[in-house]
Amino acid sequence: MEPVYDLMTRLLSEYFGVPEEQLTPDATFERLDIDSLAQVEMVTLLEDRLKVTLGEPPAGATLGEIAARIERLVAAGTVGAQPQAPADAVAPAGPVR
Repeated sequence: MEPVYDLMTRLLSEYFGVPEEQLTPDATFERLDIDSLAQVEMVTLLEDRLKVTLGEPPAGATLGEIAARIERLVAAGTVGAQPQAPADAVAPAGPVR
């Protein structure tokens, strides 16, 4: 499997056009001018490729910190884990006709 940091930088370069020389472990999404919508897209790309549920990256986190967090999730065996609804949760109603 490709290291998470390498995957992140490749996706940022290919999908979001971030110049490779700007992609360093201490760079943040904010410093790279990656807006909140692009951050959501990035998380979705990572989740799809790694089969893990990530949620939002912490504000101000560096690429290195985000990669380390994702690697911990993968190592902890949370790969493919999806949040579970409480047992007493009521399913949402379908569309009204």
